[in-house]
Amino acid sequence: MAKPSDDLYRRYMKAFQDSTNHTNDCAACQAGQDCPEGAPIHQRFARLQDAYRARQSKQQRR
Repeated sequence: MAKPSDDLYRRYMKAFQDSTNHTNDCAACQAGQDCPEGAPIHQRFARLQDAYRARQSKQQRR
């Protein structure tokens, strides 16, 4: 489990919230077609999710 002071986790959760909020208000993104505004938001979320999961996987292997 992530520590409350974990910067990567906080950024990952913020990006998740930003992506979710944008998708809730954007018909194109709801249809799976990222709009020009939404694409960087969703890309940031995906990058941070990948980084967080990679770190979690690495920690579990120890």
